[in-house]
Amino acid sequence: MNKNIMSKLWLVLFCAQTLMAQTYTHPTVGVNSTYAGACMVSTCGGTYYDNGGAGGNYSANINNVYRTFCPSTAGMCVRANFTSFSMNDTYFLCFGPGSCCDYLTIRNGPYQNAPVLYNNCTSSPGTITANNTSGCLTFQFTSDGSVQLAGWAATLSCVACGVQQTGANGDCPNSTVICSNANIVTDSPGPGIISDGCGTCIEGGETYSNWFVFSPQTSGTIGFTLTPSLGGDDYDFAIYGPSATNCGSLGAPIRCSYSANAGATGLSGAAVDLSEGVGGDSYVAPLTVTAGQVYRLLVTHWSPPSGDYTITWNLSGGATLDCTPPLPIELTQFNCFSTENNEIELHWTTSSEINNDYFIIEKSLDGIQFEPLFRVEGHENSNETLEYIIADPNPHYGANYYRISQVDLDGKMEVFNTITCNYGDHLKVISEINVFDINGHLLLNQSTQTADFENVLQQINLQPGMYILYTTYEDGSTEMRKFVKI
Repeated sequence: MNKNIMSKLWLVLFCAQTLMAQTYTHPTVGVNSTYAGACMVSTCGGTYYDNGGAGGNYSANINNVYRTFCPSTAGMCVRANFTSFSMNDTYFLCFGPGSCCDYLTIRNGPYQNAPVLYNNCTSSPGTITANNTSGCLTFQFTSDGSVQLAGWAATLSCVACGVQQTGANGDCPNSTVICSNANIVTDSPGPGIISDGCGTCIEGGETYSNWFVFSPQTSGTIGFTLTPSLGGDDYDFAIYGPSATNCGSLGAPIRCSYSANAGATGLSGAAVDLSEGVGGDSYVAPLTVTAGQVYRLLVTHWSPPSGDYTITWNLSGGATLDCTPPLPIELTQFNCFSTENNEIELHWTTSSEINNDYFIIEKSLDGIQFEPLFRVEGHENSNETLEYIIADPNPHYGANYYRISQVDLDGKMEVFNTITCNYGDHLKVISEINVFDINGHLLLNQSTQTADFENVLQQINLQPGMYILYTTYEDGSTEMRKFVKI
């Protein structure tokens, strides 16, 4: 068992991480016939260079390739402070802004056609700060084949901007359970603060995204149609599974469509391909599923959403969907009792664990104000019954309150019910027991040397109802408890 003193435990839970600054360079080619050169990066620090890095020049013939940086903390916006800029290559026959042959475009948002904040080559952008709901900046670069210069260096940071909204399900760990036909209001503010959908057929990652989780209750075949309310909207999607319980290790999607077509998309029985790029027809093959599997569905919109969309399921072969979300743990037992070693032993049992990182055992003397006592490592993913046992070596005389907080691998926390364990009764010699009914009538008066109250109470024939147990100890202290006979 891993026992930590309180000060260290608070440090583990609440201290901010210090991360080494990252270095990013601009891509030179788009992937799979797109202009997206790299996946979106969630960061609030680092240095960003053209593809030549700190000491080299940028390359020739880069064709409008872009990459996006988004904040790694909600409520922040990315800021780029250009510390060097050398790109003054102009010629009257060049078609860039101000006759620039090579030029940088900085856009206010997470996608290729977001509003322009800077578009030039003759002067440095200086300091550029995102001002949109996503907090993201997108950088596009174009160069011809004539002159290549030193390019740029920019320091990336984040500032509180008061404009970024945190979408309810913009990141995989906040996936919404979906188990029936649904109308989705596309209020996504951007790609979230985690780069979840990177490296898939959705080459640039997410733009304006919703994440869902679904699980088959019975086996069969699952398809769906996503239909935008505005026919000109372009939606893309990726599906991960069949064991997508941990957002940190989704792997490659098993279905993916990045079609450039507007309108409906989804899983269709007429399709045979599993993944498609910009030239696809918007449909890929349905899923053959087994009961109990877990799938994640990423839906991302190419530009800021202007309407909503519906997801209509096509279930066949006996397949149905489970409306019970996969829980990090199923807690089947949590209790405590005093031991002969003058400790309180805590027992809890889980019947399954999904994405479970660790438990925090908290303690209170009044049932209101809790402090962390232990951290106990979980088993991440398990379908077996697991029993945990740990002892509080310093119980308080009288009532001790305990509760479990469970933290999954994505940082989400769930707090379970409080239990109470009385400590000290076994250390005291009982002198006298009195039992009263709720009206104060004395039903039993007995001297005893045992704390086995159940055995004592069997001596009188109590009817169902509430009673009062009044105990006097040899040291003169007293205790009153209410109990109910069922």
